[in-house]
Amino acid sequence: MTEEDPIDEIEEKKPKKPKEKARAVPAKTKKPKKKAAAKAEPEADTSKTVHMNILVNFWRTRLHDEELGIHQQLKYQAKTRWYSKNFDMEGIIEIDGEKKYVIAFNKEEWEEKPLTDKRIVCRFFTIMEETMDSLPKGGGFKGGVELSIAHSIIQSYEIKHAAPVFFFQVPGIINLIRINRGWRFLGSRWTFPLLPEDKDDQLQMVHCKGVVGPGRNYKIYIGNVLIARVDGHPIQKEYEIEIYNKDYAKDKTFRNYMILFGITCGFMDESKKIIKYYYKKMKSSGTSEYKVPRTELMLFRNPRMMRR
Repeated sequence: MTEEDPIDEIEEKKPKKPKEKARAVPAKTKKPKKKAAAKAEPEADTSKTVHMNILVNFWRTRLHDEELGIHQQLKYQAKTRWYSKNFDMEGIIEIDGEKKYVIAFNKEEWEEKPLTDKRIVCRFFTIMEETMDSLPKGGGFKGGVELSIAHSIIQSYEIKHAAPVFFFQVPGIINLIRINRGWRFLGSRWTFPLLPEDKDDQLQMVHCKGVVGPGRNYKIYIGNVLIARVDGHPIQKEYEIEIYNKDYAKDKTFRNYMILFGITCGFMDESKKIIKYYYKKMKSSGTSEYKVPRTELMLFRNPRMMRR
C-alpha cells in the first residue's frame, strides 16, 4: 500500500439502517417431515436453499466493456481517493446474476516485483455509469482487502506454519477485520470475526473450512451451522459464493465480508509463498529480516494512546 493511501485513514462512519434481525446463534434449517405416501417424490434439501449468489470474477483478458483504459480509471480516481493511482481494473462482481461492482488492485506491484517486494491491496467499487447530464453515477468504494506481512509473520510463528493474515475494510465500519489462516492437517482453514454493530448483536466467529480437493473451495460455518459456500475455480479466476442463511444474506456487512473473502481467495497461494519465505528464515532465531513499513506499523497502534 502506498504512503499516500494508508489503511489507517478510516472514513467517517455513515448512519445505516439496523438489520432486520440481530446476530445471534444461527438456527439450522429444519427439513419438513415426509408425508406418508405410496410413491413420495424426493424433497429438496431446504438447508441448502441459496438466498444469495455472488460471483467474484477476475478477468483473464483486458478486453471488457467495464475497462476503457486510462480514461476510465481516471474517472474512478476523481470519484474516490480509495482508487489508487497504481491500480488496474481487473475484475467484476455479480450479485444474483447482475453486474454490481468492479475489482481493482496494484497489479504491476503484485505480479511483476520479486517475491520479497510484493504487496497486495485490492478494492471493489460500484460500477460507474454515464448519465444524461454527463456526471457519472457510481464509482463508490465498497470494501478492500490487503495482506499484512508483519501480522502474517507473527501468526506463522504462533502456529508454526506459513499463515497469511489479511485485513478487511468496509466503509461505514470503523473496525478493521483481521482474517487469519489457521492450521489443519488436511486442507486449510481461515477465521474472521463478526463484531457487534447493533445493540443486540453477539460476537461471532466465521469459520471458513477448506474442502480437500482441486480448486479453492470452502464451507463457511458459524458454530456448527453451514452458512455459505465458496466454489473456487483458480484457472478461470472465478469464485462463486452461495449464502444459505436468509438472515445473513440480508446482512450487508456479512455479504461484503464474503465478497472480500472471495477476492482474498485469488491471492492466497502467492501470499503463502511470501510468508513461507520469511517464516523459514526466522524459524530458529525468532528474528525476521522483514523491514515493517509504516503502513503496517500503524495497524499495531494503540487507539487509546492516539487520542491523547
